[in-house]
Amino acid sequence: MANGEYNYNLSDFIVVMRNVISKEECDKIINLYQGHSAWDWAGTVSGVDLNHRKVKQIYLSDTSVLGSSNEARMMDQNIFNVMSRVKDLYLKTLHKDRGVLHVPDIQRDEGYQLLHYSQGYYFKEHVDNFTGNSRVLTCTLNLNSGYEGGLFRFLSGEFDVSLGAGDAVMFPSNFMFPHEVTEITSGERYSIVTWFH
Repeated sequence: MANGEYNYNLSDFIVVMRNVISKEECDKIINLYQGHSAWDWAGTVSGVDLNHRKVKQIYLSDTSVLGSSNEARMMDQNIFNVMSRVKDLYLKTLHKDRGVLHVPDIQRDEGYQLLHYSQGYYFKEHVDNFTGNSRVLTCTLNLNSGYEGGLFRFLSGEFDVSLGAGDAVMFPSNFMFPHEVTEITSGERYSIVTWFH
Protein backbone atom coordinates (compact mmCIF):
# COMPACT_ATOMS: atom_id res chain seq x y z
CA MET A 1 0.00 0.00 0.00
CA ALA A 2 1.41 3.41 -0.97
CA ASN A 3 -0.08 6.76 0.06
CA GLY A 4 -3.19 5.04 1.44
CA GLU A 5 -3.92 3.31 -1.88
CA TYR A 6 -4.05 -0.42 -2.49
CA ASN A 7 -1.70 -1.70 -5.18
CA TYR A 8 -2.75 -5.21 -6.17
CA ASN A 9 -2.74 -7.03 -9.45
CA LEU A 10 -5.65 -9.35 -10.13
CA SER A 11 -3.14 -12.20 -10.36
CA ASP A 12 -2.28 -11.61 -6.67
CA PHE A 13 -5.63 -13.21 -5.84
CA ILE A 14 -4.95 -16.36 -7.90
CA VAL A 15 -2.98 -18.66 -5.59
CA VAL A 16 -1.43 -21.95 -6.67
CA MET A 17 -0.62 -24.41 -3.91
CA ARG A 18 1.61 -27.36 -4.80
CA ASN A 19 1.33 -30.90 -3.42
CA VAL A 20 -1.64 -30.34 -1.11
CA ILE A 21 -2.59 -34.02 -1.46
CA SER A 22 -0.40 -37.02 -2.22
CA LYS A 23 -0.31 -38.72 -5.61
CA GLU A 24 -1.48 -41.91 -3.88
CA GLU A 25 -4.59 -40.17 -2.54
CA CYS A 26 -5.25 -38.67 -5.98
CA ASP A 27 -5.03 -42.13 -7.55
CA LYS A 28 -7.43 -43.54 -4.93
CA ILE A 29 -10.04 -40.92 -5.82
CA ILE A 30 -9.72 -41.57 -9.55
CA ASN A 31 -9.81 -45.36 -9.12
CA LEU A 32 -12.83 -45.25 -6.79
CA TYR A 33 -15.02 -43.32 -9.23
CA GLN A 34 -13.59 -44.09 -12.69
CA GLY A 35 -16.24 -46.67 -13.58
CA HIS A 36 -19.14 -45.18 -11.61
CA SER A 37 -22.52 -45.05 -13.35
CA ALA A 38 -23.27 -41.43 -12.27
CA TRP A 39 -20.90 -39.77 -14.79
CA ASP A 40 -22.71 -37.29 -17.05
CA TRP A 41 -22.02 -34.21 -19.14
CA ALA A 42 -21.34 -31.15 -16.99
CA GLY A 43 -23.76 -28.31 -17.43
CA THR A 44 -23.76 -24.56 -17.01
CA VAL A 45 -26.41 -22.18 -15.66
CA SER A 46 -28.29 -22.58 -18.95
CA GLY A 47 -27.94 -26.38 -19.10
CA VAL A 48 -25.62 -28.70 -21.03
CA ASP A 49 -23.87 -26.86 -23.88
CA LEU A 50 -21.02 -28.91 -25.35
CA ASN A 51 -19.90 -25.94 -27.45
CA HIS A 52 -19.11 -24.05 -24.23
CA ARG A 53 -18.31 -26.77 -21.71
CA LYS A 54 -17.29 -30.24 -22.83
CA VAL A 55 -16.41 -32.26 -19.73
CA LYS A 56 -17.90 -35.17 -17.78
CA GLN A 57 -18.72 -34.80 -14.09
CA ILE A 58 -19.86 -36.72 -11.05
CA TYR A 59 -21.11 -35.09 -7.83
CA LEU A 60 -19.06 -36.84 -5.16
CA SER A 61 -21.06 -35.38 -2.25
CA ASP A 62 -24.46 -36.40 -3.66
CA THR A 63 -26.25 -39.02 -1.57
CA SER A 64 -26.84 -41.17 -4.67
CA VAL A 65 -23.07 -41.32 -5.22
CA LEU A 66 -22.15 -41.71 -1.55
CA GLY A 67 -24.80 -44.39 -1.07
CA SER A 68 -23.96 -46.72 1.80
CA SER A 69 -20.31 -47.02 0.83
CA ASN A 70 -18.04 -46.36 3.80
CA GLU A 71 -15.16 -45.90 1.37
CA ALA A 72 -17.02 -43.14 -0.53
CA ARG A 73 -18.04 -41.41 2.72
CA MET A 74 -14.47 -41.52 4.03
CA MET A 75 -13.22 -40.17 0.71
CA ASP A 76 -15.74 -37.31 0.87
CA GLN A 77 -14.49 -36.46 4.39
CA ASN A 78 -10.86 -36.61 3.22
CA ILE A 79 -11.63 -34.26 0.33
CA PHE A 80 -13.39 -31.91 2.77
CA ASN A 81 -10.27 -31.90 4.97
CA VAL A 82 -7.98 -31.17 2.00
CA MET A 83 -10.22 -28.38 0.67
CA SER A 84 -10.47 -26.83 4.15
CA ARG A 85 -6.66 -26.78 4.44
CA VAL A 86 -6.37 -25.25 0.96
CA LYS A 87 -8.92 -22.55 1.86
CA ASP A 88 -7.09 -21.72 5.09
CA LEU A 89 -3.74 -21.59 3.27
CA TYR A 90 -5.25 -19.33 0.59
CA LEU A 91 -6.63 -16.88 3.14
CA LYS A 92 -3.34 -16.89 5.07
CA THR A 93 -1.41 -16.27 1.84
CA LEU A 94 -3.62 -13.32 0.95
CA HIS A 95 -3.46 -11.80 4.41
CA LYS A 96 0.09 -12.51 5.59
CA ASP A 97 2.08 -12.80 2.36
CA ARG A 98 0.22 -10.42 0.05
CA GLY A 99 -0.95 -7.85 2.56
CA VAL A 100 -4.66 -8.05 1.82
CA LEU A 101 -6.33 -6.48 4.84
CA HIS A 102 -9.80 -7.96 4.47
CA VAL A 103 -10.28 -11.62 3.65
CA PRO A 104 -13.74 -13.16 3.25
CA ASP A 105 -15.57 -14.96 6.04
CA ILE A 106 -16.17 -18.42 4.58
CA GLN A 107 -19.00 -20.51 6.05
CA ARG A 108 -19.31 -23.57 3.79
CA ASP A 109 -18.58 -25.17 0.45
CA GLU A 110 -20.94 -26.64 -2.19
CA GLY A 111 -19.66 -30.19 -2.08
CA TYR A 112 -17.35 -31.69 -4.67
CA GLN A 113 -17.57 -32.26 -8.41
CA LEU A 114 -15.10 -34.70 -9.91
CA LEU A 115 -14.40 -33.62 -13.49
CA HIS A 116 -12.99 -35.77 -16.30
CA TYR A 117 -11.52 -34.06 -19.36
CA SER A 118 -10.69 -36.43 -22.23
CA GLN A 119 -8.86 -35.46 -25.41
CA GLY A 120 -10.79 -32.67 -27.16
CA TYR A 121 -12.59 -31.59 -23.97
CA TYR A 122 -12.48 -28.01 -22.61
CA PHE A 123 -14.37 -25.33 -20.68
CA LYS A 124 -14.48 -21.98 -22.45
CA GLU A 125 -14.07 -18.67 -20.63
CA HIS A 126 -16.63 -18.04 -17.89
CA VAL A 127 -17.01 -16.77 -14.34
CA ASP A 128 -18.28 -18.84 -11.42
CA ASN A 129 -20.65 -16.35 -9.79
CA PHE A 130 -24.09 -15.67 -11.20
CA THR A 131 -27.44 -14.29 -10.10
CA GLY A 132 -28.94 -16.29 -7.27
CA ASN A 133 -25.76 -17.70 -5.75
CA SER A 134 -23.27 -16.40 -3.23
CA ARG A 135 -20.04 -18.02 -4.39
CA VAL A 136 -17.00 -16.22 -3.01
CA LEU A 137 -14.03 -18.47 -3.82
CA THR A 138 -13.41 -21.22 -6.36
CA CYS A 139 -11.00 -24.08 -5.69
CA THR A 140 -9.79 -26.71 -8.14
CA LEU A 141 -7.71 -29.67 -7.01
CA ASN A 142 -5.85 -31.42 -9.83
CA LEU A 143 -5.60 -35.21 -9.50
CA ASN A 144 -3.21 -36.28 -12.24
CA SER A 145 -0.55 -35.25 -14.73
CA GLY A 146 0.55 -36.87 -17.99
CA TYR A 147 -1.78 -34.90 -20.27
CA GLU A 148 -1.21 -32.02 -22.67
CA GLY A 149 -3.36 -28.90 -22.81
CA GLY A 150 -5.79 -28.45 -19.95
CA LEU A 151 -4.22 -25.22 -18.72
CA PHE A 152 -6.11 -22.94 -16.39
CA ARG A 153 -6.17 -19.68 -18.32
CA PHE A 154 -7.23 -16.51 -16.52
CA LEU A 155 -8.17 -12.97 -17.53
CA SER A 156 -8.55 -13.65 -21.25
CA GLY A 157 -5.14 -15.26 -21.53
CA GLU A 158 -3.10 -12.87 -19.38
CA PHE A 159 -2.26 -15.51 -16.78
CA ASP A 160 -1.85 -19.29 -17.28
CA VAL A 161 -1.57 -21.92 -14.57
CA SER A 162 -0.29 -25.45 -15.12
CA LEU A 163 -1.19 -27.92 -12.37
CA GLY A 164 0.37 -31.27 -11.55
CA ALA A 165 -1.08 -34.14 -9.55
CA GLY A 166 -1.98 -32.94 -6.05
CA ASP A 167 -1.80 -29.21 -6.89
CA ALA A 168 -4.63 -26.76 -6.22
CA VAL A 169 -5.54 -23.30 -7.48
CA MET A 170 -7.89 -20.95 -5.66
CA PHE A 171 -9.29 -17.60 -6.74
CA PRO A 172 -12.33 -15.32 -6.33
CA SER A 173 -15.47 -16.55 -8.06
CA ASN A 174 -16.62 -13.08 -9.11
CA PHE A 175 -16.84 -11.34 -12.49
CA MET A 176 -13.29 -10.01 -12.28
CA PHE A 177 -11.79 -13.49 -12.70
CA PRO A 178 -12.88 -14.93 -16.03
CA HIS A 179 -11.12 -18.24 -16.61
CA GLU A 180 -11.15 -21.28 -18.83
CA VAL A 181 -9.66 -24.75 -19.11
CA THR A 182 -7.93 -25.05 -22.47
CA GLU A 183 -8.61 -28.04 -24.69
CA ILE A 184 -6.96 -31.33 -23.77
CA THR A 185 -4.79 -32.20 -26.76
CA SER A 186 -3.46 -35.51 -25.42
CA GLY A 187 -4.28 -37.76 -22.48
CA GLU A 188 -6.95 -37.09 -19.88
CA ARG A 189 -7.28 -34.82 -16.86
CA TYR A 190 -9.10 -35.43 -13.57
CA SER A 191 -9.82 -32.64 -11.10
CA ILE A 192 -12.16 -31.77 -8.24
CA VAL A 193 -13.85 -28.39 -8.02
CA THR A 194 -15.80 -26.70 -5.24
CA TRP A 195 -17.02 -23.21 -4.43
CA PHE A 196 -16.90 -21.58 -1.03
CA HIS A 197 -19.63 -19.28 0.35
